[in-house]
Amino acid sequence: MPVLGSSAYVTMETVTTLIRAICNDMIYSPAGEILVDSANFMLPLLNDSLEWFQNEVGNHGQDTFTKETILTPLTPTESPTDPGMFVYVSDTGYVDTVNLIMGPQLQIPPDLLEILNLWERQTGSTENWVPMRRVLDGLPSNMPSSRFRIWDWHQDSIYMPGATQSNDIRMRYKGSLASFVSVNDTLYFRGATGAIAYKMVSTYLYSKNPEAAQAAGAETVLRVGQITTRNSRSKQRVLTTRRSYGCPPSRNSFIPPRNP
Repeated sequence: MPVLGSSAYVTMETVTTLIRAICNDMIYSPAGEILVDSANFMLPLLNDSLEWFQNEVGNHGQDTFTKETILTPLTPTESPTDPGMFVYVSDTGYVDTVNLIMGPQLQIPPDLLEILNLWERQTGSTENWVPMRRVLDGLPSNMPSSRFRIWDWHQDSIYMPGATQSNDIRMRYKGSLASFVSVNDTLYFRGATGAIAYKMVSTYLYSKNPEAAQAAGAETVLRVGQITTRNSRSKQRVLTTRRSYGCPPSRNSFIPPRNP
């Protein structure tokens, strides 16, 4: 007898069923009377709850949304003698200071929320990935070399000094889940059913019963806290250090002003 596959992920139908149970909307049918799957407000509220949930657990260091991709090929700069010209990768493609080059691996991932790390190596090579350093206060005027070396993030684009050779960039980033278009879509997050359900109930009841909405919101925070606590405890097995504050070590450290 063949072994049937299983998955830890549920569909959004599981979430909407729990929502109806919480709101006591299953007296006559599990499909509900008001909070039915086909209601015009269901998908917008579900996607709003998903966005809130992702931001909340992401701010607590949840690794589920950590992804990697390769940007390739980032061709040589068209301004090899001008240290004031920069190349950049945006949502539309790669600009080599002059030309916009478009391609599926030459643009910012559409699900990008935050870049964690960048590495580079020559296109077509098998050399080790070389870490790139982020600059927080604008790129310096450096003559192009074989590497990009440093990068800056502004205008939703990755800006870098030009390179004299074609390089690839390996990007590690925090991403988001795709918006739901049907209750049959899969929720790719373990144990999030209750948190998303209670968040939607809280939003739905906000204009109808503020006290009940507040109670549902408190339950939402409790459910999210259970997820983030589990994630924090799993990381206690690994030696970690906090991310550096202010400017990189090679530059003068930023000292925040004191209150008078």
